[in-house]
Amino acid sequence: MEIRPIHDKVLAKMIDGFGDRKTAGGVIVVEKDGTTESIRPRWFQVMFTGPEQKDVNPGEYVLVAHGRWSRGVDFNNEKVYFLDNDEMLAFQTEMPSDIVA
Repeated sequence: MEIRPIHDKVLAKMIDGFGDRKTAGGVIVVEKDGTTESIRPRWFQVMFTGPEQKDVNPGEYVLVAHGRWSRGVDFNNEKVYFLDNDEMLAFQTEMPSDIVA
């Protein structure tokens, strides 16, 4: 099954989720829900783009300002989000180095 966003919309999965994080060096960074420390941009991997999207492509990684994505929908057993195009801050083609997969 495939889903196709319209216009310039971006559909992505969150790879830098909520909860405790572990750095590449093994340090555990505790998530402090509801505090200013937990308010930060998150990384997403682009899954699908609309035909008018010119900035990012499927497979790339996008850094999105805190909270600038949809509530998420289940698609093929994964939660995916529509991103706010104006709040996509940066992208890269490789997995961000601060994410432990």
